[in-house]
Amino acid sequence: MIAFGYPPRQAQGLLGTWVKIPSLETVEMLGHAGFDFVVVDLEHAPLGMETAYRLIAAAQAAGMAALVRLSDRSGAQIQRLLDAGADGLLVPHISDLETAERITRAMVFAPRGTRGLGATSRAGKWGLQPLADYLARGDSCLRMVQLESWEALQQAERFLAVETVTGVFVGLGDLFLSSGRRADDPETRDMVKAVVAAAQEAGKASGIAAAGVEEAREYLAFGYSLVMVSNDATLFGKAAQAICGKVRA
Repeated sequence: MIAFGYPPRQAQGLLGTWVKIPSLETVEMLGHAGFDFVVVDLEHAPLGMETAYRLIAAAQAAGMAALVRLSDRSGAQIQRLLDAGADGLLVPHISDLETAERITRAMVFAPRGTRGLGATSRAGKWGLQPLADYLARGDSCLRMVQLESWEALQQAERFLAVETVTGVFVGLGDLFLSSGRRADDPETRDMVKAVVAAAQEAGKASGIAAAGVEEAREYLAFGYSLVMVSNDATLFGKAAQAICGKVRA
């Protein structure tokens, strides 16, 4: 199992993908394929809490770290997802420091934060794990905020300075929608490099999503600690489309 300790222990970035399909089998195949982690996507997929719980368990059983992207910034899902044993959470559309602090404090045990004790949940091995180990695992939870506007990304250093934030994720898709800036624009590329440099300076994690192989390789070369490429639905769809096209050609 990959541990998201801080500062990041891995010398090379980790490779992951989004999970949108409610299937234990496809998650297991992603593990066999060689992904280091997956992010169960509650924001852009119709997945419920019970499904997310089972996908977390399936990913970890397949040797991957299991992260979850929350559906919103309310924080209502945090306690149950962490009790389910998630290795970390991504919070979408963070644009101000107050929200970043509030929602990541909800992932940290008191007195530093507001997370409640759930040692008899899956995260505590149903009460069979020593309390000290359960608390230590909670402290190592990845608490990553997604910065998806140009203004927020320009303040990446300030978000990284929030004590309970352990990483920032660059949201290039919504950045394009809000600003028209493409991933390959020179200013965007400079910003992408600046964010990973700021994260390295802070000793915290950095994440980003890539559309394809070459882009993912580039982000790993930049030094990003978590690089997402595609998602389970698109991987399956493109593979099926390619086979149909080749046979009918």
